[in-house]
Amino acid sequence: MYAFKFTAKDSRGRVVTDRVEASSIEDAYDKLEKQAYRDIRVIDSKETAINLDNADSRLQLRLSADHALQLQKQSSLLVRLGMLYANNAGIWGPLLVWWAIATAVSGSHSVAALIPVLLFIVHLIWFLWATTPLVLYNRALEAGHWRRWAEVERTMHFIARWKSWFKTPFPEHEIIIRLAIAEAGQGRLEAALARAAVVKSDDTLAPGFYEGRLASIYFAAGKFQEVAITQQAARKINPSAANTVDLATTLVRRLDNTKGAALLMAEIEDAKLSDLQRVIVMYCQGLIRLKNDEAKEALDLFTQSLELSKDFGSPSMKYFVVEIQVHLALALCACQRHQEAAPLFSAARPFIEIWKDTDLLRLCDQAQAGGKRNN
Repeated sequence: MYAFKFTAKDSRGRVVTDRVEASSIEDAYDKLEKQAYRDIRVIDSKETAINLDNADSRLQLRLSADHALQLQKQSSLLVRLGMLYANNAGIWGPLLVWWAIATAVSGSHSVAALIPVLLFIVHLIWFLWATTPLVLYNRALEAGHWRRWAEVERTMHFIARWKSWFKTPFPEHEIIIRLAIAEAGQGRLEAALARAAVVKSDDTLAPGFYEGRLASIYFAAGKFQEVAITQQAARKINPSAANTVDLATTLVRRLDNTKGAALLMAEIEDAKLSDLQRVIVMYCQGLIRLKNDEAKEALDLFTQSLELSKDFGSPSMKYFVVEIQVHLALALCACQRHQEAAPLFSAARPFIEIWKDTDLLRLCDQAQAGGKRNN
């Protein structure tokens, strides 16, 4: 069972942000519809929902759904840490009140005033200790976004040591997979696959999880045919909308198989999707339309996808934001709106160069050259 964040309108027309316990996104929608909610938006996918069967995951229930949603939108790590600390106001707030009263009654240098100060420092140290894995993991994701694989590897090794020293609740499989991705990105694919193999026998993970993450390892190595093969394996084990759109995106974006991608997307046309999945689904649909010379339809889809992506501020989403931006720019050029495309190309180009995506760079240069000729 999972706890999915959602927003919806209740029978009185009030907007509600809460969580619903369900076994899948489809089950979540079904339960909410039976409770007479309308305009339902399930925010989480299964991957981001709280796993109620996992004690570490259940710790996230300490945050209200609304607070968690606001936290999710923040791209700044400092802002997120500030919001997390503010959520502990029930602890440090009374300490501040205690200190203020003790200072007023006995003076700031009294024992009565020093006790809450010491307790406040202890709480602050605990908070820094508890959030260190989050800070480090965020750093690893940011480094991966820029393909600084050696930094990813160093950071994940440190997280592993931190977990060992302090028994902090950080998923072991995530350490293994991120290290494998970093190894693959540095050309050590065989070592990466050997490292990741241990995850295959972890029966606590969802069916198809290993195959899906194997695709990420091949992706870091630039082996896109293998990416598609492992995504198809994940889809065969778990024929979900998420696995289907992952494969469809690889087919159209990396393997120029637009027809195959369109057939896959047709299979999930009426599927119940989370907002996170909608970002990727609309992006994939936009790629298919763009490849089929339907630039205006592609433009609409990329615009919607980019707008919805603002609800997700994680470093992992930055990759898709850049992908959406650059393809939105290509669609704008195809619609002869080159001036609007220029700033999007400029924002995306540093990332594309770091990724060494020569095919995409060529498409961008051709589109911009076409605009200059028209001027």
